[in-house]
Amino acid sequence: MCRSPVAAGLLQRALDAAAAARGETWSVRSAGTARLRVELDPNTVAAAAEVGLDLGEHVPRLVDRPTLERDGADLVLTMSRAQLREIVAIDPSWWPRSFTLKELVRRASLAPPAAPGESLEAWLRRLALGRRAAAMLGPDPGDDVDDPYGLPRRAHRAMVTEVTGLVDALVRLGPWWSGEAPT
Repeated sequence: MCRSPVAAGLLQRALDAAAAARGETWSVRSAGTARLRVELDPNTVAAAAEVGLDLGEHVPRLVDRPTLERDGADLVLTMSRAQLREIVAIDPSWWPRSFTLKELVRRASLAPPAAPGESLEAWLRRLALGRRAAAMLGPDPGDDVDDPYGLPRRAHRAMVTEVTGLVDALVRLGPWWSGEAPT
C-alpha cells in the first residue's frame, strides 16, 4: 500500500532511463500481500511526488499464483521477510527468484559485478548460492523496509529515500543490460 508502488515506480523509471538507449525494455509491476483493499496513503503519494514519481494511476492488486504466472515474473522483490514468506508459501518454486529488496542489494554488493551478457536468471542463481530459507523466517531490519502506512509524512519521506537508494544500487549492480553496464 506504500512501499511496493514506490519501489515499482522507481525501478521502472530507472530501468527505462538506462535501457532506452540500448533499445531494451523491462516491465515492473506492483502487487501486495495485504488482503485489505485501501487507497494509497496520501503521505506516500506526496512523498513520491517530491521525487517526481506520480502514483495517481496506481491500482492496488493482490499477489497470488495467477498474478505471478500472468505477469511472468523473472524476479519478485518484497519489502519484508514476511512478504517473502508469503510469496514462497504460494509456490515454493518461486524461492530462487524471490528476495527482499534489501537482501538482493546486499548480496549483489558483496558479489562480483554482473558480467556483460550475464542473464538475470544466472545472476540470481549466483547471488543465491548458500542462501537458506530458514534464515529468512524472522523479521530483520537488515532485510525489511519499514512500512510507513498511517504514519506522519516524514516516515513516508524516509521510506521513499531508503527505497530510492536501494533501487539505484540494484540497477547499478544488476544485469539489466545486454552488453556492458552503464558507468
